[in-house]
Amino acid sequence: MFQQIVDFLVNFAHSLGYIGIYFYMLLVGTFIPVPSELVLLPAGYLAAKGDMDLYLVWVCAALGSLSGALINYFLAKWIVNKFLKDKPVIEKVTKFWNQHGKISAFLAPLTPGLGQYISIPAGLSHMPLRWFIPLTFSANLIWTGFLIMIGYIFGAGEAAHKEVVYGSLILLGGVIIIASVYVFRELKKESKS
Repeated sequence: MFQQIVDFLVNFAHSLGYIGIYFYMLLVGTFIPVPSELVLLPAGYLAAKGDMDLYLVWVCAALGSLSGALINYFLAKWIVNKFLKDKPVIEKVTKFWNQHGKISAFLAPLTPGLGQYISIPAGLSHMPLRWFIPLTFSANLIWTGFLIMIGYIFGAGEAAHKEVVYGSLILLGGVIIIASVYVFRELKKESKS
């Protein structure tokens, strides 16, 4: 029974192709509760077997998630402009977001179950897209890369260890660099105040 489920998921991911992965992840990025693991783990497995390109799967998944987050962002922004302009709750969200929005936009997509919803307060508070897009995309690259690599490990077995170590170091390095730049900029702002 378990093998049949695994085979179904692998075949499903393969039949989606790269465009299908993009659109599936677009749904994941919105407020619709669709689990990304159902496609990304099997897609990583297929990449290890040579049936899909690892980097194309990764980019399609991250771009799809970002696109879904942008849908949430603009929907929330439209709702505020149309219905909630001067409500006290919007003032509270905006105040919180002005203080913690950048780090929230980066860390929330790395949190299972929370990631797709962080774009709603970002849109409610009108977070500048120059911050929202790179922070959300970077976090989505890390999260989708993590899930794809788990599938890749299962597909490649022992041969994956060296590649996984390098990939993990790159992902970890990216997180450290982004977090360091953020902290440095925030400290620099505080010292000017």
